[in-house]
Amino acid sequence: MKKYLFQCAIGPVQDFIASARRSRDLWYGSWLLSELAKAAAKALADRYQLDSLIFPAPQNREDLMPSSPFTAPNKVVAIVDGDPDGVAKLVKDAINSRLQALWKDARGKVAGRIEDDLARKQLDDLVEFYWVSVPVVDGDYKRARTLAEALLAARKSTRDFSQFNGSSVPKSSLDGSRESVIPPDAYPRGANDPRQEVKTRNLYRHYRARRGEQLSGVDLLKRLGERGKSVEQRFRSTSHMAALPLLAMIRREKGGTAVQQLFDEIQQFLAEEEIDAEDKDGSLLYESRLREWVSDEAKLNEVRGRLKVLLKTHSGTSVEPGAYYVLLQADGDNMGQAIDNQPDLQSHQRLSKALSEFAAGVSGIVEKHDGVPIFSGGDDVLAYLPLHTVLQCANDLAEKFEERLKGFSFRDGAVEKSPTLSIGIAVVHHLDPLSDSLELTRQAEKEAKGVTGKDALAVTVSKRSGVDRTVAGPRQALAERLGAMIGFLRRKKIGKGAAYELQELHRLLGTSGLPEVALSGEALRIIQRKRESGGSRGIDEEVHEKFTAWIENSEIDIGELAQELMVAGVFADAQDMAEGSLAPVQEETV
Repeated sequence: MKKYLFQCAIGPVQDFIASARRSRDLWYGSWLLSELAKAAAKALADRYQLDSLIFPAPQNREDLMPSSPFTAPNKVVAIVDGDPDGVAKLVKDAINSRLQALWKDARGKVAGRIEDDLARKQLDDLVEFYWVSVPVVDGDYKRARTLAEALLAARKSTRDFSQFNGSSVPKSSLDGSRESVIPPDAYPRGANDPRQEVKTRNLYRHYRARRGEQLSGVDLLKRLGERGKSVEQRFRSTSHMAALPLLAMIRREKGGTAVQQLFDEIQQFLAEEEIDAEDKDGSLLYESRLREWVSDEAKLNEVRGRLKVLLKTHSGTSVEPGAYYVLLQADGDNMGQAIDNQPDLQSHQRLSKALSEFAAGVSGIVEKHDGVPIFSGGDDVLAYLPLHTVLQCANDLAEKFEERLKGFSFRDGAVEKSPTLSIGIAVVHHLDPLSDSLELTRQAEKEAKGVTGKDALAVTVSKRSGVDRTVAGPRQALAERLGAMIGFLRRKKIGKGAAYELQELHRLLGTSGLPEVALSGEALRIIQRKRESGGSRGIDEEVHEKFTAWIENSEIDIGELAQELMVAGVFADAQDMAEGSLAPVQEETV
């Protein structure tokens, strides 16, 4: 029977994931796309053999079962026979069946009324499904794959659009396009509504919607769907990520049970408030978030005062939790060349297996560094982490990727290369919209992917009180410089003011035409006359030698070095906080 190379892509990916206001939206939405891809792969494996799958490459059939820990990318590739149209229908039906099962579970948890017909239509219109098939002629798999890739790219560029019907119904607060399915009478009618407090509470109890938040059927799936009994249901808020350096300090100073004791005491004086189990984390440590649970102003002031006392009691200082956490996004380099270099089906399957093994290990690496993995499929990674651990996590991910893919080298001209991992990191405020933070993370990853030779790292620090700062470069070199700077700042070997003097030097003279040697000499004089932070002694020889080497290295200019020192200061503060020696920048409110 004639063999075909079948490829399909499931979407929307970026838009769907980015439609998130809470970490739960992000966490569940990413998992949902993986579940739909697994359903597609399972349908193919059930019809044919498991080894018909080329991408993804599960270890066994159990990996493809609903809610298994295995994560699948949104693209599925397999060798099939028979009518391609029939194969496509089989796969699409499997995807829709899985989606409907997940919606049935989420719908059963909605305690209030919704517009069911509209919600079902929104779910029916959610999935974008593109597929192509190419005959494998005379066993020429490589030719078939090249043609299939081109056809799939062309098919995805001709998107399907459903008919638009205008409506005066409020739009979703998450994506701004789908209509809300929550009845208008579920919301308070202004400040004079006698049932304002009851309605506000019921919005969260019935729909997991905050005050004034409009949700579509797709949004309700994200808010109320469960990831299955075999998957850990616990996830952390962005506020919890920002608070982790402080919690690490409390654990370090007071012992392993101190953090749980702190949360227990907070919950005791919030006992009258309805706080969902999902919110019982570091979000309770922020005064700016207490209003989400306490509406009475007099009670709110009382709770704020008690929270301050508790934090001081448990931490031993007057510090407050920091305001920033990190989103990390990574993508493999040169994967197209690596795949093109595979001469046959079996070689491509081995490469896919290596990618699946890397993806399977991502959760362990991220969780080891107190982070939350959002998605890991093939060479794509998305996670959020606290400030004090993220740089080491990024390094561990890159090293693990290189270890798994080192056997798939290829020649690029005269150079032998292997796939590497480029990583974008965005330091963002815990109350910023997740959609905005995700966009910053994607831009950081793009900066990393633009570094010559790749295997790169890019870090964007987005503070509410100042301009965004981005540094990028080859990962090992940039990580080495940032690590050294963090060490100097933490040991008070140099003050943060040096960064601003170097920045001003570059601003005034960087484009003046002054010879590079003169500019470098002035930069070194600035460093040489700096004092240790808070002291009267000049900087020591180690600091001087490092800055001399960096400044005289033509691959990085004075302005970039200044930016890196400023970025290093953000991580140094968080690491100091985690070890109990310094408070980070305090929470900034809207």
